[in-house]
Amino acid sequence: MAQGKREGNNGRLMRIGDLARKAGTTMRTIRYYEQLGLIAPATRTKGGFRLYEEDELRKLRLIKNLQLVDTPLAQVKAFLDQRQRGRVASDIAPGISRLLQQQLREVEKRIAQYEAMQASLQETIEILRCCADCSLEPGPEVCPLCPVITSRPGIPLHMQAIIEAA
Repeated sequence: MAQGKREGNNGRLMRIGDLARKAGTTMRTIRYYEQLGLIAPATRTKGGFRLYEEDELRKLRLIKNLQLVDTPLAQVKAFLDQRQRGRVASDIAPGISRLLQQQLREVEKRIAQYEAMQASLQETIEILRCCADCSLEPGPEVCPLCPVITSRPGIPLHMQAIIEAA
């Protein structure tokens, strides 16, 4: 059975190495995805080799695409589980929509964190431009008293790290 059905086309089965090559991943990754329940072999040969159907290749490509947009594997599993729950769109769409809304909230939270980091970096760069004209030795005793820093509502996080490291 293993030798006659290795190509993965027309309903044929693929060995793990063939599946990994076609999916652009490693056998180790495929085994890991099996442990997580993301994919499963259709069967095994008498010698214990895993054999996979074309559907598992499609799942691997989906997993890869979802990871490109920072989808955690737990969420990928939830997507796949939702997909298995129904045969028609009306069975699947509500659950998938809830998962996507959750992911959207997480992305919005990360965007807010990145925007705060961006503002801190920009403000720190502005402060450091003024530091280029300073003749004092930098440090936690001196820098917080600098008028360039005290004129601001707070010390940016990145500037705090620079001051503490001085």
